[in-house]
Amino acid sequence: MSDRPDDLRDLDRTLGAIRFEPRASLGPEIAGRAREPGTPAAGPRRRPRLRLAALAAAAALAAAAVALGPNGPFRSGADRVTVDRCCYDLDGGGDADDGVLIEAQRDDRVHRLRLYEDRDRSRSYTAGDLLRLDRGGAPAVHGSGLRGLVTIERCCLDFDGGGLSDDGLLVIGVPPDRVVMAAIYERRDAPEGGAWRAPLR
Repeated sequence: MSDRPDDLRDLDRTLGAIRFEPRASLGPEIAGRAREPGTPAAGPRRRPRLRLAALAAAAALAAAAVALGPNGPFRSGADRVTVDRCCYDLDGGGDADDGVLIEAQRDDRVHRLRLYEDRDRSRSYTAGDLLRLDRGGAPAVHGSGLRGLVTIERCCLDFDGGGLSDDGLLVIGVPPDRVVMAAIYERRDAPEGGAWRAPLR
């Protein structure tokens, strides 16, 4: 055997002093894997986690079934409709050149309501038309301290896509071209001697 240089002798002694030993749990782990080849060892602590995961998944499926069901808060996109009605005098200007574009759940909640002036005479809403009002899901008055307000009402048409001509349109504005609020409602027959109530949508 050839002599090693001095600097490598120290390294050789250091490396020779290192000992490798398996950890204490290695033997039982190998024995467990030998009994069930290809499957990881599953101790009793993992089973409660699997049961909790299964219960959580079942709860999530039940919640989704309620939410997406026919009477749940989230109806399918198929129930969403767009209704475009034209042409009326809705801004008090005297010309029947205004229309209303409504996005709603069929025979239910309004998502968006727009009043427009049919500038291109297409008898429907197009990109060239002028929007007089663009509101979200709830009626709101746009403007304050206004004088000369008038109320315009159109009834009875199908404004919510329900199939029946039982809806009305209520518009409040300042003629000849200012609209500050618009909403639709479903007309209901009043009980004898009572006034009919129609919540605005």
